[in-house]
Amino acid sequence: MSVHNHGSRYAIVIPAYNEEATIHDVVQRALNQCNKVIVVDDGSSDNTIARLDGLPVTIIKHETNQGKAASLWDGFMAAMAHDINFVITLDGDNQHSPEDIPLLIEKNKSHPDQIIIGARLADKSLIPAKRYYANKVANFWIAWAAGYPLSDSQSGFRLYPVALFDRLSISTSKNCSFVFESEIIIKAAQRGIHSYPVPIPAVYAENARPSHFRGVRDITLITLMVAKSLLSRGFYLQGLYRSAFKPILLPSQKKADYDSYLMMIFSIFFIMATGGISLLLSWVYIFQGALKNQQDTSNIKTSLILGKRLINKQPDSEFIKRLERARILYSEMNIVNIYILGGMTRNSDISEASAGKKFLVKEGVNPESIFLEEESRNTLENLKHLSHIPGIKSQPLSLITNRYHLARSLVMSKGFGLNIKPYPAEDKLPYTPIYIFKTLTEAFYLHWYLAGKYWAHLTNNMRMLDRIS
Repeated sequence: MSVHNHGSRYAIVIPAYNEEATIHDVVQRALNQCNKVIVVDDGSSDNTIARLDGLPVTIIKHETNQGKAASLWDGFMAAMAHDINFVITLDGDNQHSPEDIPLLIEKNKSHPDQIIIGARLADKSLIPAKRYYANKVANFWIAWAAGYPLSDSQSGFRLYPVALFDRLSISTSKNCSFVFESEIIIKAAQRGIHSYPVPIPAVYAENARPSHFRGVRDITLITLMVAKSLLSRGFYLQGLYRSAFKPILLPSQKKADYDSYLMMIFSIFFIMATGGISLLLSWVYIFQGALKNQQDTSNIKTSLILGKRLINKQPDSEFIKRLERARILYSEMNIVNIYILGGMTRNSDISEASAGKKFLVKEGVNPESIFLEEESRNTLENLKHLSHIPGIKSQPLSLITNRYHLARSLVMSKGFGLNIKPYPAEDKLPYTPIYIFKTLTEAFYLHWYLAGKYWAHLTNNMRMLDRIS
């Protein structure tokens, strides 16, 4: 299927800056999908324009480099001169495959008048680590300001309804080059237009030119834009709940988890009542736990591995660190039994525990030494289900997880009466921005758990207490 089948309803906009190596191929393939292709050359100093000779495309040329925001906006205005309802954007560096355009169009059928985004982050193994984690940080903040979860807020492969551009007030200055596509999601949400993801392959060729995206600088600018938006709306706590907590508390096709909801509300209230001090103390506790050294396991015969959400049905890099640590303990410290905890999450048809077992067996661990818990969906359920195993509370256990996750796991383990010795997956704490961000996230989850536990005791809510202790 190609866009040709949809008459004149679509146009393709391709911003380009020094793309001579790839632009001809990208545009030729885009023309196979649609006969209305607009290329905005943003003051290229190479042969980008020359590489378009002979191709039936509309070319807009900036005499000087004005940035991606201005290029996109000029492309949108040129596209709207045609009788169209939608604009499709993709980059000129071959990172997006024009052949995937039909995927966006198909998704548009079920979500008309919404933004459709080609989302790459499910394919983590193919994405440079710095880019992946920078995108994850941006996703959190932009989702908060937009008020709903986002899969890939930084993808430039999108389908926009042209109605969105009517009376849209947004900066297109050069400083906003990579802020524009983030801000447009937020502005659209304020008008009731949401975005919907379509999984696409992550294409990062080894010989690709260096990205124009500058991680620290551009993520900082995006964060400042989001902060301004949140401040103007009184921090928009409703958006934080809808984007980060509602998907956990009220997952689709499941009963509302009102106990968790009340725990979260009380936790936020307590943070506000203490001026944030209680959350700061939680973070200090999490950080101290992350600094803990490996403990002696000479008298321990059973290890626990906390599962982690899979990527393409495979353990991600952090889960692999946990599994590798368990393999070392098994082979060098005489560990006899390994329990892997984790059920099926999202749309996976394999449990975290089962994927972990496959990895360990491939690494030489005897499958008869591995036991699985495949019903839980989060750390609290991991430990609760484990505590029901006969005799498990009477023996010392080494708990293996990532350093940022240790402190909260230990607090919850004690709540279930487990005798746990922590064993971090990493040799030392990685002092990276994304890792520090993860300790902050863990601090909130720990605060949520402790505040909820206090509230349950205060109100004598036995149903809630039974879930967490």
